[in-house]
Amino acid sequence: MKKLSPVAAIWLSWFITAANLVVAKYAVPYVTTALFLFLSCGGAVLLFWPYLSKTGGWKILFDKKLFWQFMGLGTLGTALPMTVFMIALNYTTPTNGAILNQFEIVYSILLSWLILKERPTFKQIGGSLLVVAGVTLLLWQTGFSVQLKGDLMIVGCLWMFQVSHIFAKKLPANMDPAQIAAARALFALPALFLLIIYVAYTQGIIFKPAPALWWTLAFTAVINYFAGNTFWYFAIRHMDLGKATAIILSYPVMTFILSVLLGLDKITVFKVLGLVLAMGGAYIVTGIVSKQGEATK
Repeated sequence: MKKLSPVAAIWLSWFITAANLVVAKYAVPYVTTALFLFLSCGGAVLLFWPYLSKTGGWKILFDKKLFWQFMGLGTLGTALPMTVFMIALNYTTPTNGAILNQFEIVYSILLSWLILKERPTFKQIGGSLLVVAGVTLLLWQTGFSVQLKGDLMIVGCLWMFQVSHIFAKKLPANMDPAQIAAARALFALPALFLLIIYVAYTQGIIFKPAPALWWTLAFTAVINYFAGNTFWYFAIRHMDLGKATAIILSYPVMTFILSVLLGLDKITVFKVLGLVLAMGGAYIVTGIVSKQGEATK
């Protein structure tokens, strides 16, 4: 990890995030979402266990002074926003959700400016707008319909992700990215457990053992929550949060590419144009990070 640059880390996280959306789709018919997230986060904690034991990470994770920061990281980074997002999909479409999810960059710029004192440059804003324009164009063709209740729920919950990232950046400097990723997985479990209880009493729990469920759980736990989050926290601890977010928000482009390769979507002129715009914006922001040399050596 020490030899990895922040730019490389953010792009690895970008690919994993995109792939995870495609992979997780295969688990939907077999398990309740909250239970799926609980098992995935729990599996990631088990993977982090040896490293935490070796580095003294458990002592840090159970430091009383950091308890609420960790709770904010896990609850606002995984448990609550994912819960709200899934509820919102009862009223709006996944396409709307993906388009509206790009609004997170607005929260990123505002919160990074107000709290972290990271002032966005005109070039950064321009690159960020290209990402938003490209991804919106890419997804627009699939069918855009405004369904106010669900849309407002999604826009209203996106700030949680950004606040959780700020919690991560404010953690002690001696915490490494793996320890932060482990804290996020571990401290997402209480809220997810309460959600499982609620769903069990109101709707009932779905759990149908099947090969698709097992391999999607393995991918989400190992690749997404274990490796992907470690890459993400390495990146945002070594570059501006607004710039990292601008890059990561172009992940639907790769999701689209994977969907085409798997025969789930078709290539069109509008989608290719959206791909070019989004990738161009991400490339501009990546160039800013590289030129500024923000990586800690």
